Order: sequence, then structure tokens, then C-alpha cells
Amino acid sequence: MRDRDTAPPAPGFWTLAGVEGWERFAIHGTKSLLTLFLLTDLLARPGLPVAGLATLRAGIEGVTGTTTDLAFASQLYGLYGALTYLVLPLGGWIADHGQRRRPAMYVGAALMAAGMVALASRQGALIGLCLMIGGIGLLKGNLAAEVGTLRGRSGSERLFAAYLAFLNGGAMLGPLLGGWLTARMGFATAFAAMAGSMIVAMLLLRTAPRVAPAASPVGGDRRVDWARVIPAIVAVTLCFCAYEQLSNIVLVWAKARVALSVHGFAIPPSWLIAADGLFTIILALAAYRLWPRLAARGAEPSSGIKLALGGVAIMLAYGVLALLSAGVSTGSGRIGLGGPLAAILLLDIGVVLAWPAALAIVTTAAPPARRGTMTGLFYLHGFVAHLAVGQLGTLYPGMSQPGFWMIHAALALAGAAVALLIPRGQAMTTSTSPSAAA
Repeated sequence: MRDRDTAPPAPGFWTLAGVEGWERFAIHGTKSLLTLFLLTDLLARPGLPVAGLATLRAGIEGVTGTTTDLAFASQLYGLYGALTYLVLPLGGWIADHGQRRRPAMYVGAALMAAGMVALASRQGALIGLCLMIGGIGLLKGNLAAEVGTLRGRSGSERLFAAYLAFLNGGAMLGPLLGGWLTARMGFATAFAAMAGSMIVAMLLLRTAPRVAPAASPVGGDRRVDWARVIPAIVAVTLCFCAYEQLSNIVLVWAKARVALSVHGFAIPPSWLIAADGLFTIILALAAYRLWPRLAARGAEPSSGIKLALGGVAIMLAYGVLALLSAGVSTGSGRIGLGGPLAAILLLDIGVVLAWPAALAIVTTAAPPARRGTMTGLFYLHGFVAHLAVGQLGTLYPGMSQPGFWMIHAALALAGAAVALLIPRGQAMTTSTSPSAAA
């Protein structure tokens, strides 16, 4: 038992995880610069012809009415972010239908690199965003699907925990380096660096061994096990509708209510997101080592239980924010960093429990030929969460802060409750063998 559970990942996993790190470096680096790029560069130069931008703005204003530059930039940012998730099922279906996942991933990486070059050119910025959306659709979900197929002698949940660490490493470093390059050399240099990272990703992908689909057991059912898939996707979506508020209104709240300084050094609110990434990396690597040890003792929770516990941790995080907000509203003044950092740590515990468990459930509940499509469906939780976070954020100015955070706690608790509906006997754990998981 112990030898099997502590076996290293199948060959190629670390290479694919490295590709994911470079991909997220580019995605999050570009995303962190987009609104500022629109406001301070493209929209600040009325004479700069940007292909399609005026037409798009006119179309949006035809629905919403005349908007300020800030409102338009925010709308374009939200539209871009939502579409990068919406196209993932299509990208997975394309790879599954043609049974050529690796070529689809190469095309996706190439489209992303071309998109960032177009952003650097300024005049082709909108075309660049379209190329980015298409490239992400072909690469992101199919990369995760290939990792799920590559579980070998190690459970896919354990692999996805390590995968989450690489994901957050890229997501943390991309904005840091992108912001530094922008400040020193301008947006064009930063976008060119992001394009270069995708070239590195393509070269790295070339070194990864081809992944053979995991064999299904003799006589195994090749249909999707929707009894597991549907509650897993609903549960992780509810959890992320709460979690994603961290990068939105939590930062607004922290700027107004938290003493963001250490020994006189002012801390930008955005650095809380860097703390989120760092905590997630540490916790994900700890989970990668912990689950096999618990499995060896027969004490590892099922995937459904892990997902439910993740929802509970996120609920507790927003409970902490509600308590902190209640203290501030009664006149206790600004609060120290300890409370918000404790809330972020709880959020990250929730993510490390919920995200790998839900993704493992979805990928192992589908036959290998449909895993790209199913992984794309899983990633739609990001599409829904981005839309929900934006709408929930509009409630913040008009209600009590503790009440606002308790709405998010309720969403996470609902996710935990739905996770308990996943058939326990079928929910895969780290120690599940490949044949049993198929």
C-alpha cells in the first residue's frame, strides 16, 4: 500500500505542470495589465487607431448607454475574463473530436503568443485579445485533461494538488514581472515578455512524452457518470462564487478598513493577492505529500468529503471577514493584517481541498475520449464565478459589511452541502488505482 501511494507521478507530469506554470504566467500577467493598459494607453490616445475597438465600444454602449473610459475598460476586462472560460468546453470538444489533444495544445499556445504580440503592437490589441481567448480555449482545459489522463500509479487528486502549486506559481509571478517591466520599459515590453513565455511553454511541451489514455477496466462503462459530475461542478462553482471575491471587493474593503503597513512600510492592497498565491502553493505542496500518508493509514477522506470541507473552510473565511467588519463598524478603528491574512489562509485551505477534488471527480467520471470536453465543462465554474462576483460587488455600497460577507459564506456553505450529494462509493481518492478510477 505505502509503496504504491508514495510512487512518483507518471513520466511527463512535471513537464506538463511546468507548461501550465508558463501558461498561467502569461494569462495572469496579461490580465493584471489589461485594465491599466486600456485606461492609460489605448483609450488615452484618441488618435491611435485600434482595429475594432470603436465598433465594440459602440455596441456595448448601445446596450448600457454612454460609458466613461473606466466603465468601458472594466466591461471589456470582465467580458474578456468570462470568455476565456466560456470557450474551454469548445476547445476540449475540438481535441476530443479529432482525437489529437497535443496538436490542439500547440495551436493554442501559438495563438496565445500571437495574441500577446498583437497586444504589444497596440493597433491590433482587440485582435490580440480574440487570439488569446481562442488560444486559452485550446490549451488550458486540454492541458489539465492530459494531466488527468497521466495519473499513472499516483491518484489524479494528488497530481492536481501539485498542478495547483505550479498554476499559482505562474499566476503570482506573471503580474509581478509584468508590472515591473511595464513600470521600467512600458506595456509593449511586458506583453512581449508574456509572448516569450508561451514560446518557452511550447518548447517545454515538445519534451513531454506522449500520453497514452488510461485503460478502462474490461467491460467498463464508457458513459459519463453524471451523478458525480453534476454535483461536483455545482459545488465547486458555488465555492468559487465566494472565493473569487478576494480579487475584487475584498481588496476594496482592505484598502478602506485594514492598516496596510508593517513598521511604516506601506503595503499595496494587491499584495494580498500575492499572499493568496504563496499560501496556495505551500498548501498544495503539503497536500501532495499528505494525502498518500493518510491513504497508507486508511484515513484519507473521499473526494466528495474533501470538496465539502473546502466549502466549509471558505465559509469560515468569510465568517472571519464578517466578524472583523463588525468590529470596525462599532468604532474599533482600522484592524491589523493578522485577521485578513487568517481569512486568506482559510480561503486557500478551501481552494486546495475543493479544486483538485472536484477536477479529479470530473476527469475520472468520464471516459478518456471525452475528458477534454468534461474538463472544459469543469472550468465553466470560473465563467459563472466571474459574473457572480461582479454582480455581488454591486451590493457592497448599499448594505452592511458583515451582511455582505455572510452572503459569500452562505454560498460556500451551499457548495459544501451539494458536495455531500456526490455518491461516496464512487468519489475517487488519491489512493484509487487507475483501473478503479476509470
